[in-house]
Amino acid sequence: MASASLFSITMHATTTTMTTTRATDSTFYRETKWCGACAAHVRYLASVDHSFCVQCGGKVRLFANDERSRVAEAAQRHRYQAV
Repeated sequence: MASASLFSITMHATTTTMTTTRATDSTFYRETKWCGACAAHVRYLASVDHSFCVQCGGKVRLFANDERSRVAEAAQRHRYQAV
């Protein structure tokens, strides 16, 4: 097993093999969350309980309010569709 690396395992329904892909560092460092104090998507520091904005130190969340409502609506529309 690799240490300190991010892995994702993809299983394909048509085959019995599993492939492992490595998340790149550039993907990790481009990840952002919404900071209400800065009113923008910002890079953040993650802790066990909360994530914090690297610019102002305020708590961040995954979505802004308008984004959260759009995601909830889309999830509700697709709730009963077969996978």
